[in-house]
Amino acid sequence: MSDEVIDPSEIIVDKSGTIKEDLVHANPWIRMIARFFDYAIWILLVFGIRKLLHVPKLSPQYESFVPYEFFTWIPIEAILLSAWGKTPGKFFLKVKFRQGRRFRLDFRAAIKRSFNVWLRGLGMMIPVINGLCLLFAYHRLKTFQTTSWDREEHIIVTHAPVGRWRIIAMGLFTAAVFLWYFYGR
Repeated sequence: MSDEVIDPSEIIVDKSGTIKEDLVHANPWIRMIARFFDYAIWILLVFGIRKLLHVPKLSPQYESFVPYEFFTWIPIEAILLSAWGKTPGKFFLKVKFRQGRRFRLDFRAAIKRSFNVWLRGLGMMIPVINGLCLLFAYHRLKTFQTTSWDREEHIIVTHAPVGRWRIIAMGLFTAAVFLWYFYGR
Protein backbone atom coordinates (compact mmCIF):
# COMPACT_ATOMS: atom_id res chain seq x y z
CA MET A 1 0.00 0.00 0.00
CA SER A 2 1.30 3.44 -0.93
CA ASP A 3 1.87 6.10 1.73
CA GLU A 4 1.15 8.88 -0.76
CA VAL A 5 -2.23 10.52 -0.24
CA ILE A 6 -3.86 12.52 -3.01
CA ASP A 7 -6.13 15.33 -1.98
CA PRO A 8 -9.31 15.39 -4.13
CA SER A 9 -8.59 19.03 -5.03
CA GLU A 10 -5.35 17.90 -6.72
CA ILE A 11 -7.21 15.85 -9.30
CA ILE A 12 -8.13 17.96 -12.30
CA VAL A 13 -11.04 16.66 -14.33
CA ASP A 14 -12.16 18.08 -17.65
CA LYS A 15 -15.79 18.24 -18.79
CA SER A 16 -15.80 14.69 -20.13
CA GLY A 17 -14.82 13.33 -16.70
CA THR A 18 -11.36 12.13 -17.66
CA ILE A 19 -8.35 13.09 -15.58
CA LYS A 20 -6.10 15.60 -17.32
CA GLU A 21 -2.48 14.98 -16.51
CA ASP A 22 -0.90 17.52 -18.86
CA LEU A 23 -1.88 20.54 -16.75
CA VAL A 24 0.77 22.25 -14.68
CA HIS A 25 0.04 24.21 -11.54
CA ALA A 26 1.54 27.53 -10.50
CA ASN A 27 4.05 28.75 -13.04
CA PRO A 28 4.83 32.33 -11.95
CA TRP A 29 6.86 33.15 -15.07
CA ILE A 30 4.10 32.14 -17.47
CA ARG A 31 1.57 34.08 -15.41
CA MET A 32 3.81 37.15 -15.35
CA ILE A 33 4.47 37.11 -19.10
CA ALA A 34 0.75 36.64 -19.81
CA ARG A 35 -0.15 39.57 -17.52
CA PHE A 36 2.48 41.91 -18.89
CA PHE A 37 1.59 40.95 -22.47
CA ASP A 38 -1.98 42.02 -21.68
CA TYR A 39 -0.65 45.28 -20.25
CA ALA A 40 1.49 45.83 -23.35
CA ILE A 41 -1.50 45.41 -25.67
CA TRP A 42 -3.60 47.71 -23.46
CA ILE A 43 -0.86 50.36 -23.35
CA LEU A 44 -0.61 50.35 -27.14
CA LEU A 45 -4.40 50.67 -27.46
CA VAL A 46 -4.56 53.53 -24.94
CA PHE A 47 -1.73 55.43 -26.63
CA GLY A 48 -3.23 54.79 -30.06
CA ILE A 49 -6.58 56.19 -28.93
CA ARG A 50 -4.87 59.17 -27.27
CA LYS A 51 -2.96 59.90 -30.48
CA LEU A 52 -6.05 59.50 -32.63
CA LEU A 53 -8.15 61.80 -30.44
CA HIS A 54 -5.25 64.20 -29.72
CA VAL A 55 -5.65 63.84 -25.96
CA PRO A 56 -2.80 65.57 -24.08
CA LYS A 57 -0.67 63.71 -21.52
CA LEU A 58 -1.52 63.89 -17.87
CA SER A 59 0.85 65.73 -15.58
CA PRO A 60 4.18 63.86 -15.90
CA GLN A 61 4.84 63.88 -12.16
CA TYR A 62 1.66 61.92 -11.43
CA GLU A 63 1.71 59.71 -14.52
CA SER A 64 5.20 58.41 -13.80
CA PHE A 65 4.51 57.75 -10.11
CA VAL A 66 1.40 55.60 -10.52
CA PRO A 67 0.92 54.73 -14.20
CA TYR A 68 -2.81 55.01 -14.87
CA GLU A 69 -2.78 52.54 -17.79
CA PHE A 70 -2.30 49.64 -15.40
CA PHE A 71 -5.20 50.78 -13.22
CA THR A 72 -7.52 51.27 -16.20
CA TRP A 73 -6.87 47.65 -17.25
CA ILE A 74 -8.65 46.35 -14.12
CA PRO A 75 -12.26 46.59 -15.41
CA ILE A 76 -11.25 45.47 -18.91
CA GLU A 77 -9.56 42.36 -17.51
CA ALA A 78 -12.57 41.65 -15.28
CA ILE A 79 -14.94 41.87 -18.25
CA LEU A 80 -12.75 39.53 -20.31
CA LEU A 81 -12.38 37.01 -17.46
CA SER A 82 -16.11 36.96 -16.75
CA ALA A 83 -17.17 36.86 -20.42
CA TRP A 84 -14.55 34.53 -21.97
CA GLY A 85 -12.58 33.19 -19.02
CA LYS A 86 -9.29 34.53 -20.34
CA THR A 87 -7.40 37.55 -21.62
CA PRO A 88 -5.23 37.62 -24.78
CA GLY A 89 -2.05 36.80 -22.85
CA LYS A 90 -3.72 34.00 -20.92
CA PHE A 91 -5.18 32.61 -24.13
CA PHE A 92 -1.82 32.48 -25.96
CA LEU A 93 -0.01 30.96 -22.97
CA LYS A 94 -2.86 28.54 -22.15
CA VAL A 95 -3.55 29.85 -18.64
CA LYS A 96 -6.97 28.76 -17.42
CA PHE A 97 -9.13 29.72 -14.47
CA ARG A 98 -11.60 27.65 -12.57
CA GLN A 99 -13.81 28.82 -9.75
CA GLY A 100 -15.59 25.79 -8.38
CA ARG A 101 -17.16 24.07 -11.37
CA ARG A 102 -17.15 27.21 -13.52
CA PHE A 103 -14.46 27.87 -16.11
CA ARG A 104 -15.22 31.60 -16.17
CA LEU A 105 -15.13 33.87 -13.16
CA ASP A 106 -18.21 35.80 -12.14
CA PHE A 107 -17.74 39.55 -12.59
CA ARG A 108 -17.50 40.30 -8.88
CA ALA A 109 -14.73 37.77 -8.36
CA ALA A 110 -12.97 38.89 -11.55
CA ILE A 111 -12.97 42.59 -10.61
CA LYS A 112 -11.85 41.81 -7.07
CA ARG A 113 -9.07 39.55 -8.36
CA SER A 114 -7.90 42.11 -10.93
CA PHE A 115 -7.83 44.89 -8.34
CA ASN A 116 -5.94 42.74 -5.83
CA VAL A 117 -3.37 41.72 -8.45
CA TRP A 118 -2.80 45.41 -9.24
CA LEU A 119 -2.66 46.43 -5.58
CA ARG A 120 -0.96 43.50 -3.82
CA GLY A 121 0.73 41.66 -6.66
CA LEU A 122 2.09 44.64 -8.57
CA GLY A 123 2.19 47.30 -5.87
CA MET A 124 0.24 49.69 -8.13
CA MET A 125 3.34 49.67 -10.39
CA ILE A 126 5.06 52.11 -8.04
CA PRO A 127 8.84 51.64 -8.38
CA VAL A 128 10.50 49.68 -5.54
CA ILE A 129 7.10 48.74 -4.04
CA ASN A 130 6.38 46.96 -7.32
CA GLY A 131 9.57 44.91 -7.08
CA LEU A 132 8.87 43.91 -3.49
CA CYS A 133 5.29 42.91 -4.24
CA LEU A 134 6.41 40.82 -7.23
CA LEU A 135 9.00 39.05 -5.07
CA PHE A 136 6.47 38.28 -2.35
CA ALA A 137 3.90 37.05 -4.89
CA TYR A 138 6.54 34.88 -6.60
CA HIS A 139 7.61 33.36 -3.29
CA ARG A 140 4.02 32.68 -2.23
CA LEU A 141 3.15 31.12 -5.57
CA LYS A 142 6.20 28.85 -5.54
CA THR A 143 5.72 27.89 -1.88
CA PHE A 144 1.94 27.50 -1.62
CA GLN A 145 1.03 26.97 -5.30
CA THR A 146 -1.48 29.84 -5.11
CA THR A 147 -1.63 33.56 -4.53
CA SER A 148 -3.58 35.25 -1.76
CA TRP A 149 -6.06 36.82 -4.20
CA ASP A 150 -6.79 33.47 -5.87
CA ARG A 151 -7.13 31.70 -2.52
CA GLU A 152 -9.59 34.31 -1.24
CA GLU A 153 -11.89 33.86 -4.23
CA HIS A 154 -11.36 30.06 -4.46
CA ILE A 155 -9.84 30.37 -7.94
CA ILE A 156 -7.65 27.64 -9.33
CA VAL A 157 -5.22 28.70 -12.06
CA THR A 158 -3.76 25.99 -14.30
CA HIS A 159 -1.41 25.96 -17.25
CA ALA A 160 -1.26 23.64 -20.22
CA PRO A 161 2.11 22.94 -21.79
CA VAL A 162 3.09 25.73 -24.18
CA GLY A 163 5.81 26.00 -26.80
CA ARG A 164 8.90 28.04 -26.00
CA TRP A 165 8.42 30.08 -29.18
CA ARG A 166 5.22 31.55 -27.71
CA ILE A 167 6.97 32.51 -24.50
CA ILE A 168 9.91 34.05 -26.34
CA ALA A 169 7.74 35.94 -28.86
CA MET A 170 5.43 37.31 -26.17
CA GLY A 171 8.37 38.19 -23.92
CA LEU A 172 10.16 40.09 -26.71
CA PHE A 173 7.00 41.94 -27.73
CA THR A 174 6.25 42.84 -24.11
CA ALA A 175 9.82 43.97 -23.44
CA ALA A 176 9.80 46.18 -26.55
CA VAL A 177 6.51 47.84 -25.56
CA PHE A 178 7.66 48.41 -21.98
CA LEU A 179 11.00 49.86 -23.09
CA TRP A 180 9.09 52.25 -25.35
CA TYR A 181 6.57 53.03 -22.59
CA PHE A 182 9.11 53.81 -19.88
CA TYR A 183 11.95 55.30 -21.95
CA GLY A 184 10.86 56.15 -25.47
CA ARG A 185 7.70 58.17 -25.34
